[in-house]
Amino acid sequence: MIEFARSRTMTAAATDDRRRSPRIELLSQIHGHTVSLDLPVRVVQISLGGMAIETTVPFPVGAVHAFRLTLGDDSTTELTGRVMHCRNAAPAGATPIFTTGVQFVDNEAEEPSGAVGDLINRVHKA
Repeated sequence: MIEFARSRTMTAAATDDRRRSPRIELLSQIHGHTVSLDLPVRVVQISLGGMAIETTVPFPVGAVHAFRLTLGDDSTTELTGRVMHCRNAAPAGATPIFTTGVQFVDNEAEEPSGAVGDLINRVHKA
């Protein structure tokens, strides 16, 4: 089951935030895979515009990938996104864990009634 942590709202301090949609931070993971690479990903945040994922391998900035996201009820959604940034978030000397920002490229998916909006609504209901 996916647990909803909180929705980040815009505040005076966050006005410099370039995101168009609030992010939802997830306490439990949405199970994810890159479709072409069959690489598991851990979704740590998601919004209508994109998501933050963690992986054991880096993604090149600018690369476009299809992601299959699975909720706790085994429902799936497939989304396409462009890698906007990728960095190793692990402490020095530890096994690398790459945090990657992905911007969804399907404009219809970003609509509240689109694929991402539907996914976020299902997370809220879980």
